[in-house]
Amino acid sequence: MKNIDYLEQLDQELVVAIGCTEPVAVAYAAALARQQTGPGDIESLKVIACINIYKNAMGVNIPGTQEMGVAMAAALGAIAGDAEQGLEVLSQVSSEQIAAAKALCEDGRVSLSTYEGEQDLYIDVTLSTAEHTGRAVIEHKHDLIMLLEKDGVTVFKNDNALSTDLKDSISADDIASIFQFATTVDTAKLDKIRGAIELNSKVVDDGLRHEYGLSVGLALKGVKDPKDLGLEVYAAVKTAAATDARMAGAPLPVMSNSGSGNQGLTVTIPVLATAEWLDSEEEAHLRAQTLAHLIAIHVKSSFGRLSPLCGAVAAGVGASCGIVYLLGGGLPECIAAVQNVFGAITGMICDGAKAGCALKVSICVFAAVQAAKVAMAGRSIQPTDGVIEGDVEATIRNMERISKEGMAEMDKLLLNIMLNK
Repeated sequence: MKNIDYLEQLDQELVVAIGCTEPVAVAYAAALARQQTGPGDIESLKVIACINIYKNAMGVNIPGTQEMGVAMAAALGAIAGDAEQGLEVLSQVSSEQIAAAKALCEDGRVSLSTYEGEQDLYIDVTLSTAEHTGRAVIEHKHDLIMLLEKDGVTVFKNDNALSTDLKDSISADDIASIFQFATTVDTAKLDKIRGAIELNSKVVDDGLRHEYGLSVGLALKGVKDPKDLGLEVYAAVKTAAATDARMAGAPLPVMSNSGSGNQGLTVTIPVLATAEWLDSEEEAHLRAQTLAHLIAIHVKSSFGRLSPLCGAVAAGVGASCGIVYLLGGGLPECIAAVQNVFGAITGMICDGAKAGCALKVSICVFAAVQAAKVAMAGRSIQPTDGVIEGDVEATIRNMERISKEGMAEMDKLLLNIMLNK
């Protein structure tokens, strides 16, 4: 097995967040900028962000509100955000603060522009009062602070190579070494996984109690016990319900994966549903979750943290492997499941975070369960088919090429379509 600290990977990439992580990251940057200025009326708030941030903030509710968009997220972060809470920055937002943030936007004091550099994830917020100016820059990860300034003077500067180093360390592994780790690690060390199960289960319960967004989970459930409709439906109902709640801005924390709460849910919940379905032992469940989360991290690192390809596909790949493990499969079946998911949902694009993501998530969950079942029957999509290679790592690299080469202009096109509807 390669010399990789998988526990550190889990610690870095499984992060608690409230609300969709793109607008929340903007709010976090604004709260950090506000920390630099201290109190005083906000005269201006300038946001520079990459296209994916705008795309993923346009159609999703900011937690605890019915508001959307980068400008409102920045205004709320500046007025109501607690920077010490990281990606839970908007855990406490009052109606008065929402009104003040709307006024800030309506008065034209929030300006937006597009980042033109090479970083996949970039947020730069400058906040000015009569007395001071504060600036915060976040890059690569939704909570990775790269620069803080007060009145043009650097207060904090991170290592410029850090974001590249993080990405390289995450993409250096492979499915075989992940499988070896997940099936042998001391489960006493998996508190992060236990936390993911606990937090994400609560969001499922909330989504099944309320009619959020499209209410995909409730629609799939119907009036019957979803267990009567098969494992695919049972897993899809629970995962879609959690996504319904999250996309509607339910102020509940989730355990994200690779910077996305939806990815965290789409990894965790199908594996949890399978464990419930099979009445699996806790140890097997924890190992399956560990396998699923690490494989999702591995795949997503190839796509890019924010990419034209839907992150639910990467999460579905991870979930399928966790399901295989619970069904009694080994490494060959795990690899077959990865190939089967990629062969089934090769080109699902990301057209922004929104209520409809619950439908995309449910599709990926159906694919994950079906891919696992086909793999357990000893069948895998063959290297003669489409993007699939004989080496599963080469298949992942093909998906990386589709995301980074084939879809190089996709995000710009999607944002243009979304802005001009």
